[in-house]
Amino acid sequence: MSRDWNAMAEEDFRAHLRAFIAELCPANLRHLRLRQPPTVTMPWYRALHAAGMIAPGWPAEFGGMALTPERHLVYIEEMEAAGTPWLHDSGVRNLGPAIIAFGTDAQKAEYLPKIAAGEQIWCQGYSEPGAGSDLASLRCAGRIEGDRITITGQKIWTTSAHHATHCFCLVRTAGDGPKQHGITFVLVDMATPGITVRPIRNLGGEDDFCEVFFDGATVGTDCILGAVDDGWKVARSLLGFERIWAGSPRRARRALDELEAMVRTAGLEDEGLWQDRLVQAEFDVLDGQDLYSRFADLVSVDGTIGTEVSALKIHATEAFQRISDWTLEAAGERGTRDDAPLPGQPAPAFTWFESRAPTIFSGANEIHRNILAQRVLGLGKRVAS
Repeated sequence: MSRDWNAMAEEDFRAHLRAFIAELCPANLRHLRLRQPPTVTMPWYRALHAAGMIAPGWPAEFGGMALTPERHLVYIEEMEAAGTPWLHDSGVRNLGPAIIAFGTDAQKAEYLPKIAAGEQIWCQGYSEPGAGSDLASLRCAGRIEGDRITITGQKIWTTSAHHATHCFCLVRTAGDGPKQHGITFVLVDMATPGITVRPIRNLGGEDDFCEVFFDGATVGTDCILGAVDDGWKVARSLLGFERIWAGSPRRARRALDELEAMVRTAGLEDEGLWQDRLVQAEFDVLDGQDLYSRFADLVSVDGTIGTEVSALKIHATEAFQRISDWTLEAAGERGTRDDAPLPGQPAPAFTWFESRAPTIFSGANEIHRNILAQRVLGLGKRVAS
């Protein structure tokens, strides 16, 4: 019988999480700057799974904690405060809810237990060289013949593809009609012949991004999630979940802690400019936390997260970037050091590099502003005379 985590008093729930982390999350995995390979973090992943705590947002019937949005935020707060490692958990965070919403009973039985157990590490095959923020322009082809689908084309900026065992990707199965039509959502084993992965080293010296080439990789049509040619519906649902997590205030909160520490280190705490900036940064983080909480209320497994979630993604990523800019400025010459960042210690240059990408991934913020303008505010539409 699963445990009712929501019935616990909040302080008891926090105390349980803290005790669990203290006992089972190794000290050498705390407050790390970079995401480590799955082989490094898997003991912590498995400890969470063994305790029924790896999937806080999943329904209990699928092995999740079934946390309410408010309780889910508490879970995230405690994990981040303790510096638990960033896991390769795209399967849990993004794909799992989509399978629960759109998958067949057979797909739920096949994938969900293995995702939760860490037996499958998933990456997301969405962006292409000519289809990034304008994702519906994708051209990676999926040719269906009988009960098989053959994939040919390229994906790029595929996070952690070199560590993944599986990839959920979008392919074009029809070319007629609106560009959102004719897209199919496919679940692919990375061991399938015809798949090549090439890591890409980014501005910060990391190689978490990859190119993925599909050269006639063939899987069964039972690997299609949702309906053929209607994968955009599944993708939009998953992007809604992804943009909520991309809008988490955790990065901005950590950047604020670094800004406060750097202002003290530089002896700037009595200067009016820096006092103003600290106050603005604090308000930005608090606003982000409130906005995040509001959108977390919309999290469900029925795929109904609204396009207004773009506001959350914009606020969180731009607050993170702005605060990192100020931290680097406060650091002065300290910000030019090329030392490896120590766990839990300010690293202004590293944070500055880290803050560049979030305004681009999960859809560039300029695209999200267009989404808000057109689909939420109704701007830019021709008014009938």
